[in-house]
Amino acid sequence: MARALIALGYRARVLDTVDPAFVEKVRTVDVALLALAGRRAEDGTLQGFLETMGIPYTGSGVRASALAMDKPTAKTVAGAAGVPVLADVLVSDTEAADTAADEGILARLGVPVIVKARDEGSSVGPAVARDRMRLVQALEDLRGAGHALFVEPFVEGRMVTVGVLETDLVPSSLPATEVFVVGDFYDRTAKAGPDLHSFGCPADLPDVTALEIGEAARRAHLALGCSSHSRSDFVIAPDGRFHWLELNTLPALRRTAHSR
Repeated sequence: MARALIALGYRARVLDTVDPAFVEKVRTVDVALLALAGRRAEDGTLQGFLETMGIPYTGSGVRASALAMDKPTAKTVAGAAGVPVLADVLVSDTEAADTAADEGILARLGVPVIVKARDEGSSVGPAVARDRMRLVQALEDLRGAGHALFVEPFVEGRMVTVGVLETDLVPSSLPATEVFVVGDFYDRTAKAGPDLHSFGCPADLPDVTALEIGEAARRAHLALGCSSHSRSDFVIAPDGRFHWLELNTLPALRRTAHSR
């Protein structure tokens, strides 16, 4: 991103939030173009810090960032706006894993399911469970790593992501992009491995589906109060129905040749 900005004639410097001198360095910028993800970067923490410093920044504000990062809450808000979402079960931080599996998850959702961290980014934490034993193990492992959890049905379908870009404060959806991965889903390992994923844009979708999924991304952007840009992730089931999974307020912006 810095190289692109410089090529366009802007003065750009890269600052790292873990740099001990970050606070002093960031005071000198005219605007912070945010290119981070995950906790303390995409969840409203960094945005709130920049606001206290009086530094303009790109992307969504504190409220939308925090709301989108809390995935179950974001699903509730998006679902109320007419965006199709999957059922889910919140996992108590104190309930035994086998009890949570039997009395909450399996009774309501069955298997397969996917166990996710409620407030993480960059595909941190998800685990697919196709039977009770794997479900209990996933709950124990992820909770032991310090994650607050929720569980959704695991839909084995096509993974599609849709960007939304605002022009003069009016959000418009961009063409849908299909994500092709080696493995069950687009997890942290698949993201990091250039040979484990590729993209197809525009996604090969029926015209009606392309329009509807683009409108769903736009509705989610508006419902969560996002600004400037966002990206919504979806799964399309074999029967053609699609489900909104989450919204990224600071989606990855990188040069890529992995397209087909």
